[in-house]
Amino acid sequence: MINILEFTVKDLLFGLRTEYIKYIFDIEHVKPAPLMPDYVAGFTVHGKYIYPLICMEKVLELSEECSDPVGKTAIAVDIDGNIYSLIVDEILKIQEIEETSSENDVVNFYNLQGRVLEEITPQFLRKKIKFPPVKQHVETDFLGKKETQKKGEISFMIFQLGDKWLAVNTDFVRKVEDIETVNITPVKEKEWIEGVFLVKGVPVKAGNMKKLLDIGNSSGSNLIILEKERKYFGLIVDEIIDIYTTEENRINRGSDTDSIFKDFFVYSNRAIPVISESFINEVLDKYSLEIEETEDEFFTKGKSKVDILVFRIGKEKLGLKMENLDEVLELKEVHFSSYPTENEFVKGIIAKGNESYYLISYESALKEKIDTDSEDTKILVITDKGFKVAVLISDIEDIISVPEENIAELEDDSLFIKGTVIDKKGGLLNLLNPRWIISRYGSTKPVKK
Repeated sequence: MINILEFTVKDLLFGLRTEYIKYIFDIEHVKPAPLMPDYVAGFTVHGKYIYPLICMEKVLELSEECSDPVGKTAIAVDIDGNIYSLIVDEILKIQEIEETSSENDVVNFYNLQGRVLEEITPQFLRKKIKFPPVKQHVETDFLGKKETQKKGEISFMIFQLGDKWLAVNTDFVRKVEDIETVNITPVKEKEWIEGVFLVKGVPVKAGNMKKLLDIGNSSGSNLIILEKERKYFGLIVDEIIDIYTTEENRINRGSDTDSIFKDFFVYSNRAIPVISESFINEVLDKYSLEIEETEDEFFTKGKSKVDILVFRIGKEKLGLKMENLDEVLELKEVHFSSYPTENEFVKGIIAKGNESYYLISYESALKEKIDTDSEDTKILVITDKGFKVAVLISDIEDIISVPEENIAELEDDSLFIKGTVIDKKGGLLNLLNPRWIISRYGSTKPVKK
């Protein structure tokens, strides 16, 4: 017998074995990715993780175009350690069925109550999805204990309330503070809401979990600060027991999505209930205080950061790691010569001083237009391993420093987009791939005049 998650795409019935499923979540935001395979709808973020979105309509050849994924459901699957999010229309149920074929087959079919279900097998996904895996380094570091999550694993913070042990997914945990080190201003709201704590100058509203669960009225000793999309809320608890990482398939999934606790796992011979994502979303929406950008620094203090140049091509914003930027030139400062080529992206050659470079423009690929008469129009000289190329842009927007864990990069250099960044406002920004540009469009080392 096997467990199959049933779902629909274009009113047809499909299934996935639950052992390959990492997360199921609603798609709220999508960052389109240009010059990608047509079945890649872009990138999205769930918790701390950035996922490529795979349009199953296109993969299954059910549609010429991928419909808008916002509002649809994504199934994050782990195939050979590579995580992809499959866009589906509707999740139906998990059902135990008798296995009549092998998971190593490309296509499996099952007859379920008069309907035919097609199993999406690992072999099918390997054959259809030719997309490099995404590499993202995410660490949890609380109370001096650090763990690095591997793919297919989930980390939980286990804490104590009276004689009960409970847990919360560390994807939502940003910081833990000793209650005695922060000041509180009482707030008259829901009975379990204690007030607003001032954490290193930043106000964070918090609730007493003991009151909520009717365990007692005493205050706890620790404040767990939850965060999602720059919304923050504190949970007052007793002791922090452990940061515990377990495999996805060892978590027992509940069915009541509206309850405070939905899933549980076993730790030290105890069944540990996990605070549900729906409850976290509810308290963040109702009670959270949004932190100003300048006040958010203490949440990422001590983490490795990467400097990113933010620029525009037309209205499209892109990013480039500062380590790959050689210099920025004003268009009027250089001599431009058109260069006969069949490549639509090569506009010609520019010369500055004793050096000359190929000038590349991605206006047509991005369906944007650069005003070459504007004083804001600039040229980025991009470098990689001693090779250089010049890219025409509309303007420079900003230079931002982002934690290393907020960057997800593709593990090879075969595409125009190298990866995606969660910026300081919680949005997604695509990273340009300098190695792809240089290798694909034949840029050479600067030519000495």
